[in-house]
Amino acid sequence: IELPRKYCRFYFMTLRGCERAKCWFGHVPEQGDEKICMEILRTYISIKESGLLKRAVQIFVKYYREVTPGVDFASQVLNDLLISLLKNCLLREVFQILNVTIRINTLVAVDALLKVFEHVASLNIRDAVPTLISIFCKLVDAGMFLEFEHFDCIIKFLHQLHVSSQEINTVLNIKSRYVFKELFYNFICSFFRFAYIYPLPFSQHCKEKSDWTKLGALYVNARTGCEHFDDLQKLSLCIAEILTRDSETDRPGVPFCDFADAVIKISQHNEADRIFIGRTGISVMYSYHKVLQWIKGRKVLDKLHELQIHFTALKGLIGAGRLASRCQIVNKAAEIFLKTGSLDGATWVLRESEWTTNAPLWPCDKMDILNRHNLLCTLVHKYLRKSLYRQAFEVLQNLPGFQNHSDTIDVSQYSCLFNKLINACFESKNLGVSSSAVDFMLSKNIAIDFFLLRGLITALGRSSLWSKARTYYKSALSLGCYPPLQGNVYHKLLTIPSYLSEVEMLLAIEIFLVSNASDIQNPMATSQTLQIILKRCEDQTVQNNGDYQAAVERLILAARVSDPKLFLKHMTMNVNMEEVYSLELTSALKWLQENMKWAGKVWLF
Repeated sequence: IELPRKYCRFYFMTLRGCERAKCWFGHVPEQGDEKICMEILRTYISIKESGLLKRAVQIFVKYYREVTPGVDFASQVLNDLLISLLKNCLLREVFQILNVTIRINTLVAVDALLKVFEHVASLNIRDAVPTLISIFCKLVDAGMFLEFEHFDCIIKFLHQLHVSSQEINTVLNIKSRYVFKELFYNFICSFFRFAYIYPLPFSQHCKEKSDWTKLGALYVNARTGCEHFDDLQKLSLCIAEILTRDSETDRPGVPFCDFADAVIKISQHNEADRIFIGRTGISVMYSYHKVLQWIKGRKVLDKLHELQIHFTALKGLIGAGRLASRCQIVNKAAEIFLKTGSLDGATWVLRESEWTTNAPLWPCDKMDILNRHNLLCTLVHKYLRKSLYRQAFEVLQNLPGFQNHSDTIDVSQYSCLFNKLINACFESKNLGVSSSAVDFMLSKNIAIDFFLLRGLITALGRSSLWSKARTYYKSALSLGCYPPLQGNVYHKLLTIPSYLSEVEMLLAIEIFLVSNASDIQNPMATSQTLQIILKRCEDQTVQNNGDYQAAVERLILAARVSDPKLFLKHMTMNVNMEEVYSLELTSALKWLQENMKWAGKVWLF
């Protein structure tokens, strides 16, 4: 057993248990650790040692005193524990377990209960009969279903014990109730068949909330007495048909919600009922979606969420939802949330389905993919209008084509959407999301707007996020965002376009320095000159010199913000009326001495 450190290893892992007077570690699994609890019980049962079985009972009783059974509860473990206790003649512990199961509304297997009666009869433990019959009555009241032959076995064991006629009559009375229940079930089946054939009169009759609640109770009672799968299926289809017919009326309420509340409340932790409610909910949602009753559809989805029924992994019970793909069901649900103004709801249902589109177990057609594409694009635009950039980015990452290669979608078409997000982030100075978006686009080979990429590089540099700025500058160079380094950087001449920002200029100078590092660091290089030409743009004529003068100031600023500072000396103006500067060798040498260790790794392509 792999135990977390918070639990006592002596108590759980040794035969003797923990002998400390006061132990700082837990002797009972905490809420949320039901899986560990089940694993401990399995281990103790497999060892078959009496002391460990008693300890298993203590753990079970104490754990389920605080919590109710969850998804990791294993009925087989419970039944195996009862059988092991009986084999070790630990009847008192058996009764402890049975009483706990009654309190937490969890039924043991009928065979396990019959084994208890058989054990008591074979050992002639007459004193245990009153307790056993009391437990039996409570289990029946809790919903345990027995066949008539089971009653016959119990009565046979009681006769072996020579119990009183009063105790025999208790069991016979319960058996007679079962005869009535069977007759009642046959009536219920006939009733639902009538409702299936004539659904409108019935649904019109159910006008009050209490009527739909009673229908829920009626369903649970009928389902409990249902012996055959075919009958249960017919019963479920009748109910679903009745509830979906509400879409043909103008009533304000949503019958499904009242019905679902009643079923879940009465049936407690019955997984079959939860699946039935989920599948019926999908069919009801489809019926409301078809007639554009968005508010009612939303109430169905809210109810499924409230009851924690994961409907995105189910199919509908009747109608179009029964044959729909998972992608289509999620699309319909998300659309209902969008139509009722809930962006979070739409995103929640998409997350719940893990953004699945096409998968071997959940195949879908091209129309489902197209609808998902349109749905997500709508969601992105709504998030952008609300300046919710991180949510918009999450949706963009899950567009068809990214999650599943079988979607056969050309993801390059998403370039415009991603650039729109980056532009919005850029205007809001949200560098985190814009950087993440650029990373994602680079990884998926999606075209980035060079103007936006340059803006991000500049913004990162101005925010002193130089490492990130250098990474993107390097990517931008390989993408062709900047013209090839004109002149020959290895021959001490750098041409910088005047339209660059001071950040971009400094990054270009860093490459220039690293490329010429061996010459600059050569002791004999004192007479060498490192030249920088600030190249004019085509529209920067001599007559319109304002923009070019601003570029000169940016170049000087680039040298100044370098760490350590670089010093430029104006040399001349060439025939193209472009400024020519020399980079002071001493400052260049100092820069390399302090930065070459990391700069060589970054800039040596």
